[in-house]
Amino acid sequence: MKIVAITDMDLSLMQEQMPQDLKDRTQFQWFRSSKDAQEHIADAEVIITAGRINPEYATREKSPKLRWMQTLSAGVDKLPLHELAERQIPLTNARGVHTIQMSEFTLSLMLQWVRKSNKLYECQLQKEWYQRISVGELAGKTLGIVGAGAIGEAVARKANAFDMSVIGLNRSGTPQPGYDQTLSGDEGLRSLLAQSDFVVLLLPSTPKTRGLITKEHLSLMKESAFLINLARGDVIDEGALTLMLQEGKLAGAALDVFEQEPLPATSPLWSMANVIVTPHIAGSSSHYTERVSAIFYHNLRALLDGGEMMNLVNIHEGY
Repeated sequence: MKIVAITDMDLSLMQEQMPQDLKDRTQFQWFRSSKDAQEHIADAEVIITAGRINPEYATREKSPKLRWMQTLSAGVDKLPLHELAERQIPLTNARGVHTIQMSEFTLSLMLQWVRKSNKLYECQLQKEWYQRISVGELAGKTLGIVGAGAIGEAVARKANAFDMSVIGLNRSGTPQPGYDQTLSGDEGLRSLLAQSDFVVLLLPSTPKTRGLITKEHLSLMKESAFLINLARGDVIDEGALTLMLQEGKLAGAALDVFEQEPLPATSPLWSMANVIVTPHIAGSSSHYTERVSAIFYHNLRALLDGGEMMNLVNIHEGY
């Protein structure tokens, strides 16, 4: 079985640590670009991608032997879902590999904000002994998590350790571990936004979630609130958010994802004192490859031996 991996992510560990029985039954080829891989797609039965791929590579004409696609990302919004659905090609994602690093990143951003880490670092650079700085606490604050999945549950547990109250939003409103309340629907979203001192967005980008957080929704938030977007840039009205931050109608934000990436140098978000900008790295970890490899090995063995794959994506739902 021929496996073609197309990603600039270092997959040497995935190749080296592949169980011997899988190595004996497969041919693994790794290319850093679609251009380099194009001559090999026609024979590929399995394609690995980092979340974005030339849509032609999913067509019957370009990849007639394709049986399965594995993405190394959790999000699938940049993949050729129509082509895969039309051919009934299973797609599996990396759901679950981001839980540790993204939950830690979320707490680090909230602590960075309340403990005024950016201001203190500026004082350090200026060699200024500034003791009059007023810092806050997480204890007693309310955290709202929009997208109460596996990552959200990990964030909730860590927030509990800081004595925070946690409200979650999911599709069903079913109670989840670590949450004081679990809400659903637009009314639930509005209630969460109005109550929360911190709001973190962790939902996938799908036709139902794109543009979910509108200007009207943002206006429901406390002026003292802090918003963290680790989801996708298109789930929120970035223009409205920017304006509210500029006008002081929202205290601050930490943004790891944007409508356009990389974030253009002309964006005012870069230079705003109440905004923390990071380059879509919330899910990064030195353990990423080993975690996603475990999913890939399981699914490869399932494909070869007729077992059940894990992390199958509902292509019609988009996650």
